[in-house]
Amino acid sequence: MVGREVSPADHQHKEVRQALKQLVDKGWVLRKEGHWGRLYCPCDGGCTSISVPGTPRDPHQAARRIERRAAWCPLPEDDPRRISGGGVVV
Repeated sequence: MVGREVSPADHQHKEVRQALKQLVDKGWVLRKEGHWGRLYCPCDGGCTSISVPGTPRDPHQAARRIERRAAWCPLPEDDPRRISGGGVVV
């Protein structure tokens, strides 16, 4: 992971901001990378990463895409190895 951490509130579109806030609250890490940012899952090593566009053509679709990709993270939320605030207890 490179780049500095950014806040979901920094995104200019309300729909994307809401999706990012929900994921960051669940432990995902949002960093300034690429065109706007990249989300990393809270699993050990960040098994899933999602590109976050800064100016999507359709913000609603972009937010849905981010939410769908986040569901691909293989470690379930109720797994005891996942800790709140991100990361995995080994």
